[in-house]
Amino acid sequence: MNIVAISMELGSEGREVGRRVAEALAYRLIEREVLLEAAEKYAVKEETLAQVDERTLSFWEKFDEDKRRYRIFIESALLSFARDGRVVIAGRGAPLLLKEIDHALKVRIVAPLEVRVERMMAREGFDHRSATMRIRGHDKEQAARFNYLFGVDWTLPEHYDLVVNTGRGSLDTAAELIVRAAGMPLYQPTNASRQKIRDMTLASEVRAALAADPVVGSLHIEVSAHSGAVTLKGVVFDPATMEAAAAVARRLEGVRSVDCEVVEVPRIYPGPMM
Repeated sequence: MNIVAISMELGSEGREVGRRVAEALAYRLIEREVLLEAAEKYAVKEETLAQVDERTLSFWEKFDEDKRRYRIFIESALLSFARDGRVVIAGRGAPLLLKEIDHALKVRIVAPLEVRVERMMAREGFDHRSATMRIRGHDKEQAARFNYLFGVDWTLPEHYDLVVNTGRGSLDTAAELIVRAAGMPLYQPTNASRQKIRDMTLASEVRAALAADPVVGSLHIEVSAHSGAVTLKGVVFDPATMEAAAAVARRLEGVRSVDCEVVEVPRIYPGPMM
């Protein structure tokens, strides 16, 4: 019941490779389903979530509370699929999000720029210049987006277990490499790794529930979970605010206990004494 998490360059045919991997393993392929589930569960339009998920946020949008909540919803939906296992997750930053999950095979699919340009020309009817600009622009946007979301350079091979170049060989060969790697003992779930993904998923569900709540949704609260024990950490104006957040968390299935670590800040700061 392991997980194959794929990131891909535009023009690398990564989605098609992911589809073939899922078919060979008899796993479920997760692409836009993440957005659909998040949209349905949290009553947000799918196209609104797609705008947040698929493009770089501007400087001001990074501080937009709605955008922050939407990203939390998407992450929660993705982790819920990953927790169940037997999935190939294509895109959505899955390898970076699942970096701490040992039984997740993290794959990056690449191809030489000229190969990607030729594929874009054939698929979209672009001329060489337009295809090159489209790919370079997309690469730049993706780099900025993942640096903002995860604080890393997503192109570095150290973030992945396997980097596959589709510029060599067929797409079936690329898929076969991934399928064989997924069957290795290193990427099979253990009790510890199963618990880790359950803990990550529960914490994300709590964050999403808090973000969706009209009373505490604007608070920035850190959430961690371990075997059903949830810890909330945050800066609030009064303890009652954190207790309201705890009440939201307690309503979720799988939450056994909630502990709050609060830093209380006065509503009016008198300033330094002279």
